[in-house]
Amino acid sequence: MRRIQKMFIGVLMVVCMLAVSACGSAKVDAPEEGTKEDAKTEVEDSKEGGDKITVAYAQAELINEWRVSNQKEMEEKAAEYGVNFITTNAEQDPAKQLSDVENLLAQNPDVLIVSPLESAALVPVVDMCNEAEVPLIIIDRTIDSEPGVGMYKSEIVQSHVDAGALLAEKAVELLTEKYGEAKGNVVHVQGQAGASPVIDANQGWDEYMKDYPNIKTVATEDAGFTKEGGLKVMENFLHAFPAGEIDIVRTDYSDMTLGALEAIENAGRDELKGFLVGEGGYYKAIQEVVNGNIARETQTPPYFGEMAISTAIKIAAGEEVLARQPLQSRHFDANNVAEAQAYLDEITASNSPF
Repeated sequence: MRRIQKMFIGVLMVVCMLAVSACGSAKVDAPEEGTKEDAKTEVEDSKEGGDKITVAYAQAELINEWRVSNQKEMEEKAAEYGVNFITTNAEQDPAKQLSDVENLLAQNPDVLIVSPLESAALVPVVDMCNEAEVPLIIIDRTIDSEPGVGMYKSEIVQSHVDAGALLAEKAVELLTEKYGEAKGNVVHVQGQAGASPVIDANQGWDEYMKDYPNIKTVATEDAGFTKEGGLKVMENFLHAFPAGEIDIVRTDYSDMTLGALEAIENAGRDELKGFLVGEGGYYKAIQEVVNGNIARETQTPPYFGEMAISTAIKIAAGEEVLARQPLQSRHFDANNVAEAQAYLDEITASNSPF
């Protein structure tokens, strides 16, 4: 019945478009942004028709505070907008996430949202959605496919390329202050090699560092986006590189930064304090910025629910949406403690970890 209704709506829209063109023409560069009340009205209209909107969400993992916060906010926004919400957890396994998508599509949702574990491994979700005729939204991490084509309707992500460049910028600043020129050795506590935030951050870092050939990344190892992983990888680096052979510690997520910092403290390698740069923006990492132990922390908040759920509702109502929708991020520096502390005060008041 839902497919017939969608076909009918599609025909009706074409007829309306032809009627408008008969009276005149106007070019529309981008769809207008609707309000939250508009989206809620669309949900209410669907309820009156006896067909409540169902949104499915294939989560990549729930291994750290960022992911837990993301899942919680997605569920809260779905409840706020009054849609059915079904979800899965891939547990850091790309094969399981593909299986999860298959199972979710079998439940015939109106829209599928995926936070992909890896860029290349999750490309098949596009064909799966095209085959099932279910619109797809990708959030947080990208996949190696073009949004706005077929059933792949929209990509909602933050720029990890920019984040990587910001970390490189800070590394250059720190090393120039230390040596009088941009030179030194970097170790990279990496999240997961195939994850798009890591790929994109590496791109941003590498592009910025092209002009600084004497700054070299001497070791990279995956830490799985966990504090335990960051601790273990940093212990390996400290064993391999005695004092004086590491200048900068770069990480891809706050938990790993905190793990690396713990390893540094345990080993008594205090020369590395104040020379850590990382992504994430978890409040505990920002506190270490205030403490002077982390030089720069870029913030990539986990709050995709508002944009993702409202976009899903628009798609289910037959509206056009932007193929690419960016989310904004920010960064905090140890040489601007006041800004970092003000943000900490703000999120403490709101009981939010990000």
